[in-house]
Amino acid sequence: MYKILYISIFVILSYGCAKNIEIDRDISYYLQEANALVAQKKYSQASKWYEQALLRAENPQDASRIQLLLGDSYFLSGNYTDAIPVYEAYLDVYRNSPDAKFALVRLGLAYFNIVKYASRDQTNTEKSLEYLSVVKSEYPDLISSYRVDERIGLLRERLAKKEFIIARYYGRILQRESEILRYKYIIDNYNDTIYYSKAVKSLVKLLLKQNKLDEAIEYYNIFDGYSPDRKAVSEVKQLIAKYQAKQNKKHNKENK
Repeated sequence: MYKILYISIFVILSYGCAKNIEIDRDISYYLQEANALVAQKKYSQASKWYEQALLRAENPQDASRIQLLLGDSYFLSGNYTDAIPVYEAYLDVYRNSPDAKFALVRLGLAYFNIVKYASRDQTNTEKSLEYLSVVKSEYPDLISSYRVDERIGLLRERLAKKEFIIARYYGRILQRESEILRYKYIIDNYNDTIYYSKAVKSLVKLLLKQNKLDEAIEYYNIFDGYSPDRKAVSEVKQLIAKYQAKQNKKHNKENK
């Protein structure tokens, strides 16, 4: 009973549908209407009927099933912002249900579909990555059909890009140490993204400007041993070589 009350109260507070309740109708009536609309792909209309059916659920099994159908109707209509709290409420109560994995993957995809530009707040990106990472680790049978690996890769690229934008901002306002720390963060956490190469190259440039040759070489060696981007590796190697040649020339000139 606790589960049913929890879900029903959630729907009432979130959508205010209680004021339109038809008390003389059985739950099967609302489900029949909703399912008919789903068959016609009228998902937005179907959600209103699922809300009414959910309020009439009298046992945990019905409440669980209808809650998931409600979330799916929002998701399939492209109403991701309404789908998210429905799936989250479902997982709070029915996390051990056999169907929980479908709520979890749809929740991750809902957040994925509302991620913002890298220059904006990335909370939705982080949420999507969090949920899809759980799907990847716990439900390998869903990885291929929902392109989980591909989406995780895109999310990590987005987060790495955000860090790179912040690093560049620090560079523009001449806060070099903060800029360096951001590049190092990308190197340590996003070496599977295109921003790994960009961060290494930018970091090595800054380290050489600060005459930190040993540290620059250390990052280059790690980069050389890991990165498949051989063009970028060659460019970083050339940066170090040019610095060393310049330093040798300066040293020879001073010793004449």
